[in-house]
Amino acid sequence: MRVFICFEGSCEPFEVPPDQTVGAMKQMVKDNVLVHLSDGRQQQYLELSYGGAALQDSWALCDVGITSGSAIRCLIKVLKHEKGPVMRVFNAVTGETLPIMGSEALLHMSVARLKTVVSMQSGLPVSTFRLSTPAGVQLYDCNQLQDYAIEVGTTLRLDTWDGWVEFLQGCLLGHRMTVQSHLSEKKHYGIVWYFFLNCILIYRK
Repeated sequence: MRVFICFEGSCEPFEVPPDQTVGAMKQMVKDNVLVHLSDGRQQQYLELSYGGAALQDSWALCDVGITSGSAIRCLIKVLKHEKGPVMRVFNAVTGETLPIMGSEALLHMSVARLKTVVSMQSGLPVSTFRLSTPAGVQLYDCNQLQDYAIEVGTTLRLDTWDGWVEFLQGCLLGHRMTVQSHLSEKKHYGIVWYFFLNCILIYRK
């Protein structure tokens, strides 16, 4: 597929496979676009972003919704030591708090985009959970984070929809009997087992 890398006013096309990783994409940009990182005291690095969110090197382009014709922004960033996460998400299923790293531009992304990032970090399918503010206000996919006055350092909360908690905990812990006990003949086995395998594979990485 063809994607476009936007850097310093120019927009260069690249032919890449859908499963190309962000790390490999960065190397292509360095090799084919005039991107020079300083050798001075300030440590610099290349950042690719899409939809206002910084892309992690291990992510595949197709996994974050990048399709043929998409424009990816390329920036040169200065490494800042001891920089904390832009926001955090408390996962009520596991009791863990997930850091959401990146720039303040993340605060202008859509709720749907944030849920995709959280899904990739937690291993939970997007359709199984909802996010809410510290005050308990639910975040809706069609809105932007800025619509909820979310600031840097805010900790959001992740809760699953009714009936999913025990099932997802069983998936994440690899408890096959617990998972099977929540299945019925009326459920769509293909979809459920896809969720199960997805959670198990991510948990074991």
